[in-house]
Amino acid sequence: MNRSVLRTTVLVVAVVSCLPYLIFKVAWLAGSTIGITDAGGQALMNDPRHVAGNYITVAMDLAAIALAVVLGRPIGHRLPAWLLLVPAWVATGLLAPIVLGLPAGLLVQGVTGTAAPAGSGDGLAGWVFAVIYGGFGVMGCCLAVLVLLHAMERWPRTFATGPRPPAGRAIAGICAVPLLGYALALVVWAVAGPEGGGPAGFESPAQRTVLAVTGLLVAVGYVTPWARGFVGRHPGWAVVMTWTGCGVATLSGPTFIALSHDGVVRVPVLVAAVASALAGLLYSAVLLRSATSYGRAPAHALS
Repeated sequence: MNRSVLRTTVLVVAVVSCLPYLIFKVAWLAGSTIGITDAGGQALMNDPRHVAGNYITVAMDLAAIALAVVLGRPIGHRLPAWLLLVPAWVATGLLAPIVLGLPAGLLVQGVTGTAAPAGSGDGLAGWVFAVIYGGFGVMGCCLAVLVLLHAMERWPRTFATGPRPPAGRAIAGICAVPLLGYALALVVWAVAGPEGGGPAGFESPAQRTVLAVTGLLVAVGYVTPWARGFVGRHPGWAVVMTWTGCGVATLSGPTFIALSHDGVVRVPVLVAAVASALAGLLYSAVLLRSATSYGRAPAHALS
């Protein structure tokens, strides 16, 4: 299968995978009770916080579709790099914990035979989560393929040499404590649960596994550019790991806050999330500037 056919196929799958989420959100905003199992769930869906969240996530889903379309068509190479990299990076940070963490979490939950705590469904039927998060997973995989194909063509030298650590040690040192501290905190919260100061509502084995995987991704994103032996042997994988980890480090904390259970934001989570987001943004900007300036393909290579 050539790249053109692959892009078109992945693009179609990506758009289709977004539709269930859009349908549910639009239906709930219109007052439908589809997938809602009790009066508490209906009341929660009509809460102003959830209504605003539904509008925002509908816009984000439409943006994901637009990103997939642009990446899947030749016009993507004619647009400024930042116009694609910024939304692609945000999508990576939001979706990677779901794509990588949720399947692992469900496997852990299935092996241990542990059921989700009562009330964890927020008044929604279990099949709703299966449809929505299944769509998220497929969409995340499709966007990953489209972003990777685009980036490999646009910055081939970066994928041939791998990421390079920041030129100045100061930035790396500044970012190390909040990023690695956040990664460690996520692993601790995965073990200790909400009682250990972690995000409220993360009680099931599946949810805790997502926390652990998120922490691992954050640590990998920071450490990979410094692992010169690994980067030298697997430069392409090193780019993907750094990109993914930095995106997760920046976006996962604010996501935990925005989606906090019952609107409860715990102080440890708030502090760790803000510190990691700022450090992740700084570290990502420095690495990305270095990568794009060094690894840009010559203009004739894209013609």
